[in-house]
Amino acid sequence: MVLIFWQGIISLHQKTFLEALARQPSVSKVLMVVEQDITPYRKNMGWEVPVIDGVEIIKAPTKEQLAGIFSTYKDAVHVLGGVRVGKMMTMAYDECVRQKGRMGSLSESYNKAGVKGKLRHLKYFWHKLRYYKHIDFFLAVGKEGVNTYTSLGFDPKRVFPWAYFVSVKVPVVKPQPGDVKRIIYAGRIEEGKGISRFVAELATSSKPYLMDIYGGGPEEEALKNFVADKGLADKIHFYPFLKYDELVTRYVNYDWVVLPSTKKDGWGVIVSEGLLNGLKAICSNICGVHWAIKSNFNGVVFSWSEEGNCAAAIDKALEDKGFADSNTIRSWAEGAVSAEAGAQYYLKIIDSVYNGKAMPDVPWENK
Repeated sequence: MVLIFWQGIISLHQKTFLEALARQPSVSKVLMVVEQDITPYRKNMGWEVPVIDGVEIIKAPTKEQLAGIFSTYKDAVHVLGGVRVGKMMTMAYDECVRQKGRMGSLSESYNKAGVKGKLRHLKYFWHKLRYYKHIDFFLAVGKEGVNTYTSLGFDPKRVFPWAYFVSVKVPVVKPQPGDVKRIIYAGRIEEGKGISRFVAELATSSKPYLMDIYGGGPEEEALKNFVADKGLADKIHFYPFLKYDELVTRYVNYDWVVLPSTKKDGWGVIVSEGLLNGLKAICSNICGVHWAIKSNFNGVVFSWSEEGNCAAAIDKALEDKGFADSNTIRSWAEGAVSAEAGAQYYLKIIDSVYNGKAMPDVPWENK
């Protein structure tokens, strides 16, 4: 079986998943076609262009080269990162339709807020009328993604809940938990990520904690000033973006990972990485990854729309009672959000779509 993935960039979030797919006995070839290797935005976050073992990568194909990929691999299963998103993806989509290729779409929900949101909805409704009959399946990221594409009228039997499946190296020895709960946030310091708002709620807690924030952004200076003004500089520390390989080695030093987004956040890989390290997670219900957070097991989910809900979630996290231990969470995450779990789930989806097998269980709903 030949599997071809069309993406905007060579993404770190796809690396270990694609490598796991390439190792599966039934897969003869995995090919990744990208428009460019990386964006300046990701470079500023400490990303580097990853090497993806066992996967052939084609960058910025011409129109002729692109058509040749479809004609060379006539029986391949193609997954496109969105419907007609960007110049290359638009050409790939049209060529796949023209050559009657087997095609799926990997899509997050689109932002529906405001006037632009209404215009996006009209655009996607037009895509539905004209193009969706050619798409064999959707890999819809998070509950919001599933709701978006089923509400547009796509057959629910062809919409499969999806995550960003990753694997990380977990240290053999993990420090013993202490009385002071340690929290990690890594990402942009900006309004949509909700980190300034979260810190303001955290500042009201009388329970012991330490929080490390890795990243930067437009709200960075204001947040640092807030922390200083509140006399919390001994509790909340700031670090610049780290290279990805270095960042993932830091998780072992924490008890909780936080992702408090206030605006659309398709999944939230930082939470998956934390769970795979045995951390518990606290995140808003806006993040797609909240679907994988089980109350009184591996974390706490809160809603910004309910007054006091974030503060209550923080108190529950800092009290840290009634949750599974680190080893149990890590073991669960391996079967739920790891690259290997994603690879096996994807092949079951292919079996369901093209071979008439039953729809597979969603991996992170296995508890």
